[in-house]
Amino acid sequence: MSEDAYRIIAREMNAMETLMRQKLSHSDPFVDEIVRYSLQIGGKRLRPALVFLAGKFIGTVTEQHIQAAAAIELVHTASLIHDDILDGASVRRHLATFNVRWNVQVGVLAGDLLLTKALELITQTSKIEGIHALAGASKRTCEGELQQIGAAGRFDMSQAEYLQIIAGKTAPLLACSVELGALYASATPQVIERFRCFGQKLGLAFQIIDDVLDLVGEANTAGKTLQTDLIQRKPTLPLILYLQKAAENERREILLHIRRDDFNEQSANWVVARLQASGAIDDARAVAWTLLDEAMESLIGIEGDAETKRALSELARFVVEREK
Repeated sequence: MSEDAYRIIAREMNAMETLMRQKLSHSDPFVDEIVRYSLQIGGKRLRPALVFLAGKFIGTVTEQHIQAAAAIELVHTASLIHDDILDGASVRRHLATFNVRWNVQVGVLAGDLLLTKALELITQTSKIEGIHALAGASKRTCEGELQQIGAAGRFDMSQAEYLQIIAGKTAPLLACSVELGALYASATPQVIERFRCFGQKLGLAFQIIDDVLDLVGEANTAGKTLQTDLIQRKPTLPLILYLQKAAENERREILLHIRRDDFNEQSANWVVARLQASGAIDDARAVAWTLLDEAMESLIGIEGDAETKRALSELARFVVEREK
């Protein structure tokens, strides 16, 4: 995360971390170990940062912001635990995933426990709109994951179809983060909607960069298992863009390669090299930058704290510039 962005909301972030530790502590040693481990894999805390920056941009950050930020981070962490099980991933944030350190049963139940804790936290806030927003974002995230699984092997997918899937998979929680930040700062419905649009576009850019890094990132830098989408034959934007531009013989060759029964990490590296040489990776990054520009346009004209707006802009750029 941008150091300047974190500096502005350091107190709020620390309060949220304290709240999560309190809510997740358990008298049973095994359960307590599980929930404490979950706090280590959450990573950048991007979603809570968006809650606090949106709230501080509009007005004052309150206890309800801290509760909402903790709730949305727990939903996100639960989704990571479940994603690792679905992908068969072995590393997350340089740590063994739940399904490796323990087993699939523990991972599923740990994610479920975090979701119930998130529900407990968000219902302690005073605005029913916040509860509806988080519930809706969680539902859309699950739907998006199912859509992506259903689209596995569909290499004729268009860019528009891909964006529609990730609009449900990743964008809802980022959109919900800034929406809750504005909501609990008592912004008008019109301003709340503009923040939601900002978060939605930022979420699309985030997922595109995630897909790019899954292909060309360094495992040591990313701290997680890479190339899982390609090995599971999930169409992501770099591959979609390559297939749209490739000559018919090139398209046929790469699809035959991906569809081989013995497709493995070495095979994936061959595909990635082709994507890089074609410019498809750079093209995907360019789409993410365009979406970032559209996200920032959503905030034009909204009155608020100038320093916080700069920090929010820096954080948004970090989403596209990051290497992990």
